[in-house]
Amino acid sequence: MALGFEHALNGSDNRSSSGVLGGLFAILLLTSLFWGALTFRNITHFVTACVVGQWWFTSDAHRQYAVETSVQRALTTNFGTISFGSLILAFIKALRVVAQVNERNARQNGNIVLLLFSCIFVCILRIFEGFVRYLNEWAFVYAALTGQSFRDASRSFLDLFQQRGWTMIINDDLAGHALTIVTLAIGFISAALGGITVYAAMPHSQSRVAIAGMAAFFTFKIGLAMGTVMTSILSSGVRTAFVCFAINPAALGATHPEHLQNLLLAWYKFHPQEFAASGFAMHLPKPAASASVIYTNV
Repeated sequence: MALGFEHALNGSDNRSSSGVLGGLFAILLLTSLFWGALTFRNITHFVTACVVGQWWFTSDAHRQYAVETSVQRALTTNFGTISFGSLILAFIKALRVVAQVNERNARQNGNIVLLLFSCIFVCILRIFEGFVRYLNEWAFVYAALTGQSFRDASRSFLDLFQQRGWTMIINDDLAGHALTIVTLAIGFISAALGGITVYAAMPHSQSRVAIAGMAAFFTFKIGLAMGTVMTSILSSGVRTAFVCFAINPAALGATHPEHLQNLLLAWYKFHPQEFAASGFAMHLPKPAASASVIYTNV
């Protein structure tokens, strides 16, 4: 894969038809690489959303095989939804990488016009890639909860959150920043433990500082990778809770009433206007620790 991509990029520098074919070949190679990685990642995201959804909507007696049934759905009936959404993002990422290579080549060759257009194209692709990645994360959650296709889930999710007035709540979600800090903390703790262990195990070595530094670097990478896997699952759970709360918060009252009370209190405390406009204030139990201003006005 790497040799083929390098050959394709070297061939794309020529202004002949072989250069164009090389560029297309590079896009295909990158798309297949990103597609496989994103599909595997989104399967994990989808399974997590299914499990959280079953925890939200069903009782304990019906959640015995939650993970097993979720994996079956992800690999069978909903695999097309996951693959399609992953393919769109993979193609955009491949275009962005090739555009960045063209930008680098234009800078090295001093081609100002090509450099300008490459920079603009890379910027547009970065924005579009971020939007599609963001939409995918929420669309897969909605598809996991409802079984809809990728296109229908994307449209239904946007319509639901616009009706509930939850766009500002999504923007205020700080879970991603907190999980990033946790991931970095895991990496640094792993690096410290690895470096100290290697340093203490080699008391008579003259190069133990360098070896301990290398060990700290590699353990940091390992800890960062493990932390990323763990926090990605937690992030999927947070997003699923958002969507479940938007679809039917009362269902949580039947399965986990204590958690519903905590969520209502937090929603009412930080977003009282959105809580009143959601349409649920008249049908849900009033948070015990809050005032009744919003409830009396709806």
